Amino acid sequence: MRVLGIIGLTILLQACGGGGGNTTQNQTPTTPPVTPPSGSTWQSGVFASEDVFKNRCEVPRTGTDLNGNTFPDIQGTTFDEQMWLRSWSNDTYLWYSEITDQNPQGFSTSIEYFNVLKTEELTASGAAKDNFHFSQSTEEYESFAQSGSQTGYGINWSFIRNSPPRSLRVSTVEPNSSASDAGVLRGDTLLSINGVDFINGSDVDAINNGLFPENENTETEFVFERNDGTEVTLTLRSGNFEKSFVNNTKIIDTDAGRVGYFRFDGFQRPGQTPLIDTFQTFVNANVTQLVMDLRYNGGGLLAMASQLGYMIAGPNQTNNAIFESSRFNDKYTNTNPVTGDSLSPTPFYDREIDWDSSTFTNRQLPSVNLSRIYVITTDSSCSASEALINSLRGIDIEVIQIGGTTCGKPYGFYPTGNCGTTYFTIQFQGVNNKNFGDYADGFKPTVSPQFDDELPGCVASDDFNNPLGNEQEGMLSAALFRMTEGICPSSNDQVLSSFANTKKTSNEENDKLSVFDARYRAIMLENSINTPILESQEK
Repeated sequence: MRVLGIIGLTILLQACGGGGGNTTQNQTPTTPPVTPPSGSTWQSGVFASEDVFKNRCEVPRTGTDLNGNTFPDIQGTTFDEQMWLRSWSNDTYLWYSEITDQNPQGFSTSIEYFNVLKTEELTASGAAKDNFHFSQSTEEYESFAQSGSQTGYGINWSFIRNSPPRSLRVSTVEPNSSASDAGVLRGDTLLSINGVDFINGSDVDAINNGLFPENENTETEFVFERNDGTEVTLTLRSGNFEKSFVNNTKIIDTDAGRVGYFRFDGFQRPGQTPLIDTFQTFVNANVTQLVMDLRYNGGGLLAMASQLGYMIAGPNQTNNAIFESSRFNDKYTNTNPVTGDSLSPTPFYDREIDWDSSTFTNRQLPSVNLSRIYVITTDSSCSASEALINSLRGIDIEVIQIGGTTCGKPYGFYPTGNCGTTYFTIQFQGVNNKNFGDYADGFKPTVSPQFDDELPGCVASDDFNNPLGNEQEGMLSAALFRMTEGICPSSNDQVLSSFANTKKTSNEENDKLSVFDARYRAIMLENSINTPILESQEK
């Protein structure tokens, strides 16, 4: 899913008072009565303020959050949680008028109700208009947002096909993880998990539980097929590991000049320093060409995308230019409905950000000052990745696209927590310096572009037989060929080319693994901090 910018966590924190007094043993505990808030009766088309229902929870949390703040929860009901979701969605959802207003009492859980609080309209290609509506445990979200750490085996997956016969391959393996220690390799194809057939099996819950463990120290048996056709059985133990965001940085000498290449897997807070260091390396090496590999980059902080745009284009091309402007629903044409601030565009940021103090440092960002770049993409290139492409085009940087159509998410949201769950609902659309932001079907590499969402470039398939960063790897090889020869390589398989440019239809979306859809987008989470100078948005 896309989430841009530096976003303040929207969980309201308030202290809870307690009373004194003596207690006696064997005293029967009592639950305080729940007083229904004013306006708590559902009436079609009538919406009470979301504040009426905020933090009224069926099961209030006790203790403190990851930052040591007392949970704000008070006793409420599932109906209160649902009514908060209803009012919040009606107020802030970009397409609020396309939500069918349904009585919450017809849904047993808050998440079940949240899942219907979105538009069912389709894009021009027949894909779901809103394909980025999901929720996640607040604790899990905050942990990843603050440190980039997540629970799992250290495997990043590439979902080739999500319905039987399924196809799932290892795209990358995180260093210092269980998968790395066990010898999992890029390109490994999953055959079974804990004895359950992954390809055609019907036990979706067992598959999801195995792929996405909720807790550490969960042992799971995987059977993979290697690229050479052999099978290997590996037992992996889940753990908490930190994701590496900047990888495979290298300098490549070509007939077209000195090329800087790097793979960037997420616009997340921990990636800022290595990203700046990478561009300083490119500046020191006097690179004249740049290949930016965003094939697995699902998005992140809008502010970091803005920084990267500056490091590519430099001060002259970004001077007084807009990186992105946000458009909310028609209730809020001048004001941000989440922050209450007046709307103002995001510029190209030229300095390092101090995340702890939410301010800029005095460190000026390096820049390679290029007017043309090559970007490697797949349908996993999403959100902030697409915003970066769009914003560079907005200041007339030529973007040559290599690979496949991006995911199509010119939208963003403010992750908002309530009662232990963080919800992600589309709240704004981003547009560039030229006021363009209509790429809901993704950016497409095209030999001869005719439409605004088509970019000059070459279709190429993800090559699982070669390491990422290897000059023989299919996508990087195609980028270097296009750079030196001025044309696309002629060896692209037409079937793969067709697949790479095919968007998923709404029916295909329904065939996905039930948990995969949300988890896939959760990996794209954008970090968030409260900041007075940087608008808190995620893409």
